[in-house]
Amino acid sequence: MRRFVLLILFVVVLVAPFILQAAMGKRTKAAAGSELKLVILNAHHEGIRREFAVAFKAWHLAKYGQSVDIDYRSYGGGSDMLRYLESSKDTLFKATGTFKIDLVWGGGDYLFDRQLKKDYLEPVTLDPAVMHHAYPRPNLAGVPLYDQAASPKWFGAALSSFGIVYNKDVLRYLGLAEPKSWGDLADPRYRNWIVLADPMRSASAKQVFMIIVERMMLDAHDAGTDENQAWARGMGLLRQIAANARLFTDSSSSVPIVVGNGDVAAGMAIDFYGRAQADAVGDARMGYVEPVGATIINPDPIAVVRGAEHRELAIRFIEFVLSDEGQRLWNVRAGTAGGPVQTSLRRLPIVPAVYDDMSNFTDRVNPFVMNIGFAKSGAREKTFGVMGELMQISCIDLLDELRRTRTAILASPRAAELDARLGTFPFDQNEAIRRSELLISLKNAPAEERLKLLRGWTEEFRKEYEELRAAAKGRG
Repeated sequence: MRRFVLLILFVVVLVAPFILQAAMGKRTKAAAGSELKLVILNAHHEGIRREFAVAFKAWHLAKYGQSVDIDYRSYGGGSDMLRYLESSKDTLFKATGTFKIDLVWGGGDYLFDRQLKKDYLEPVTLDPAVMHHAYPRPNLAGVPLYDQAASPKWFGAALSSFGIVYNKDVLRYLGLAEPKSWGDLADPRYRNWIVLADPMRSASAKQVFMIIVERMMLDAHDAGTDENQAWARGMGLLRQIAANARLFTDSSSSVPIVVGNGDVAAGMAIDFYGRAQADAVGDARMGYVEPVGATIINPDPIAVVRGAEHRELAIRFIEFVLSDEGQRLWNVRAGTAGGPVQTSLRRLPIVPAVYDDMSNFTDRVNPFVMNIGFAKSGAREKTFGVMGELMQISCIDLLDELRRTRTAILASPRAAELDARLGTFPFDQNEAIRRSELLISLKNAPAEERLKLLRGWTEEFRKEYEELRAAAKGRG
């Protein structure tokens, strides 16, 4: 009998908290003065996370009388964040109606507008005064700065551009001039001295590869030639650059670190990663350059996630990020008035009015008045979705073969001819779009069907490399 009573008491103790929670409601608000919690899935480095957490906590306490604990969930790059949400959609979200995430922040506008918006983001109506101040113009060089829907689902929080980060000491050792263009990285003297990020893991790496291809297509358009073939030449240039790669990192934030350590000579980087590392290492040893007319300026968004448990708090965070106080954190030097406490973030604010006072800015660059890059076009980005797979199967999975192929080509009497063949993809943009659609059609198919298709494509490239090596040896 005693054991039976003890068992009843144990069950009562176990279920009591759940009964009380049901009685009080699933979404309880924190009592006045207690600490609130905000969960943010993000692709930012530790410095950005820390500085905005400290600043928002102080801002919210002063304005609303409550402290906020920010719980950052960092799973790598933008592609990794997408995979997390995809894997949770039919499990956690289906069972609970929430991803246990309030905000998603960072990773580029393509990720938010083309991959997250439909299934994972909630529409948000910000205060009209906030919208008018943050976005007096809806776009920059034709690129939308926020979701243009009646009820926007994402908002640009900062601006990003892309360029080349390089180690001056290593370049002197190699006898190379500082790089100025993307094509410079294809120079055979960079062999084993380039670092790139994996576009299957990093959305920003995929974006910079797309920039190179799109710039080639735009040049063809201006010259009145075929853009589809220009796409193939752009992808070929990427292969030549990849042939120089010592490694592909899991995250684009790692690229400047590897360059700064002197392990390689150069790599492709987002502006703020490149500038921040150059600042840490010193301008005498490290530099960052954006190829003239061959980069883009695009927004880095923030958005409320579907089923956010702290929706009101999430909206407050967005409004803080878009305030002058939040925006100045991006570029004001650390330790100065209105700037970060410890780390200079070296990013470009998205609010034009912030550039009216550039005192203590680390980078006196105003993208709203300077011609920094070119206007990207959705019509030329149709292969963005398949870019990661194409780079993986042609360059990453076959990196050793790609290196051996270019080495054989450059040692051949037919070097110019054969290197031009390597510098042109074996199919054009139209075929790439067809393959992209085929991959999409297999999204819900058994995994082995998709793997079989990709293996077949890999074998196509393997055979192409074998044929080029044979030709280099005079057998084809």
